[in-house]
Amino acid sequence: MGDVNDLLAAFERGALLRPSREALNLVDLARSVALWAGGEGVPSTPGVEKLAALVDPGRHLVLVLADGLGMNVLGLLPEGAFLPRHLVASLRTVFPSTTAVALTSLATAQWPAQHGVVGWWTHLPEIGAAAAILQFATRSDHRPLGELGISPQQAFPAPSALATLKHDALSLFPERIAQGPYTDYFCGGRAVMGYHSLAEAVDIAVERVRKAEAPTFTYLYTPRIDDAAHTYGVARPELRAALADLDREVERLAEGLAGKGRVALTADHGFLDAGEGRRHEIKAYDPLLALLHHPPSGDARVLYLHARSEAHAQIRGYFLHRFGPRFAVLTTEEAEALRLFGPERLSEATRGRMGDLVAISLGADALEYRAASGNGRVMLEASQHSGLSPQEMLIPLVVV
Repeated sequence: MGDVNDLLAAFERGALLRPSREALNLVDLARSVALWAGGEGVPSTPGVEKLAALVDPGRHLVLVLADGLGMNVLGLLPEGAFLPRHLVASLRTVFPSTTAVALTSLATAQWPAQHGVVGWWTHLPEIGAAAAILQFATRSDHRPLGELGISPQQAFPAPSALATLKHDALSLFPERIAQGPYTDYFCGGRAVMGYHSLAEAVDIAVERVRKAEAPTFTYLYTPRIDDAAHTYGVARPELRAALADLDREVERLAEGLAGKGRVALTADHGFLDAGEGRRHEIKAYDPLLALLHHPPSGDARVLYLHARSEAHAQIRGYFLHRFGPRFAVLTTEEAEALRLFGPERLSEATRGRMGDLVAISLGADALEYRAASGNGRVMLEASQHSGLSPQEMLIPLVVV
């Protein structure tokens, strides 16, 4: 119970934040949008109702998802900038606070406890290995999951709520990711278009609303903030330039709609820098691997461990000896009891993908399993997310 108590103490003093249905959150936002657009089987809660009143789309809604735009990143804009002037609320994202998990919650209007996508690298029991789930390929050799007999329905067991929307729906993605199994899943069979620049995406959205005769829902995903933060870190000039461009384009989007539609902007997560002394690797020859049935999966600040039944104490000892008090190691049951993955019980799919133990960073430390030689993604990037820090968990809701 020591690690559980450490987490509870961090939650109590605000050093860490856990997802909560008592706070306005990304899942409630997804549900409010789905209900407005005529989605079926979507539950309503007081949070859903409050967010529906804040967004209040009318006939047309353009929902912008700015990957990586946490409250701490938004705070880098000048006070008089367009986005801060139209900030209406701070939301909590889901845990792990990472793109694969949050976008699947947005698509399904479900918590990770239910939808089963639990990290950038999600373990799939059907193949006994981790997949880069958004890329629909194995982590180790980038083999397409379809070649291994895995269907999108198996990889993504919770259906996309977009499939049930009554309003005319269109999703806009950068051209390089506009086609593929995850994008198809996210859109639920609805229309999707690729774009080459954010300015082009804004033009498409404006023209669409101007010409529409029936109610429309337009989803616009932009990854530029995330790309800049990972590469350069928070508060660097490169990130500020990306922020300024986003601020200008969202203002242009709102002006272009000319009162015919509403713009809502949110994010999937924020960022917390990880200096070189805070980035750690577990390689294929690490003694931890002998204590596991499968290599670790998860993300930069949360690892799922399929542990051998007799090895729990040894694994806790390994983390304490190597990292000191920088990580908490919980059983899956303890993590579920803390409602880290949402208020519901874990679904069968989620539980099978998580394994027996969960190692969670208590701060900026990031950890990556690396089977091949050389440095992995986490070791090379200046800033990370997927943890429970306020910097990662708090995201904005901007409404124009």
